[in-house]
Amino acid sequence: MKVTYGNGFEMTKQGALLVVVDGQVTFNVPDKSPAAIRSQIRRWTKNLLDLPSGAQREFDVTHTLIDGVYTRTLLIPKSSLLIGQIHLKECVNIVAKGDISVLTETGMGRFQAGHVAVSAPGIQKVGYAHEDTVFINVFRTDETEIEKIEAEIATTEYAEDLICL
Repeated sequence: MKVTYGNGFEMTKQGALLVVVDGQVTFNVPDKSPAAIRSQIRRWTKNLLDLPSGAQREFDVTHTLIDGVYTRTLLIPKSSLLIGQIHLKECVNIVAKGDISVLTETGMGRFQAGHVAVSAPGIQKVGYAHEDTVFINVFRTDETEIEKIEAEIATTEYAEDLICL
């Protein structure tokens, strides 16, 4: 699985995705209600995927699988913006290196190396790397093939039973 992102662009139809506040880059989320944030993330995702191919890049993901534990390690270059898929399963998120802002419908935060958190099913993350960042997701699975694991853990569309609002 590869993660699509944009670098140094602005969404003009629905407003800027990123803004500078007090000298710091942050997400432009005037309405912080979960439903509004989810809607905004969906618009940003569509707009990002509609960008010309030269404005999109893909990160390669390093996969590790051992005894029912699957990890996805992503190297995110400084100043990169990324929008992940919707997680179907609970997972552990680890910032192994760097500094990243993350937005989900449950809130926004800025996290440095050493930060560990759990995401519930149905969560989609938007990230902005303030520094080169290593971000790791950890999942439990009985699958042994990466393609099957990816289908088990993530999707691009929300399902009725994954509403986390």
